[in-house]
Amino acid sequence: MPPICPVCNGLVPLVFDCPRCGRAAEDAGRAFDALGPYAPYEPGHEERRMRGSIEDMICIHAVHCASCGTDGEVTIVLRP
Repeated sequence: MPPICPVCNGLVPLVFDCPRCGRAAEDAGRAFDALGPYAPYEPGHEERRMRGSIEDMICIHAVHCASCGTDGEVTIVLRP
């Protein structure tokens, strides 16, 4: 079975404290999905795994802090 993102697949929640204010930031989904109107429908990390790079073992999630408006990214390690 190929590696999967535990956050995308609902196995664990994304828990991340905002580096600016320290409050809980919200998961805004895969960062790749925010690149354009058709990005959610284009191949994601699942299809790139054949290349064997470190990029194939991570999933980058966008996060947003509703308290102070800070946006950022969190790297999630894929699970076998």
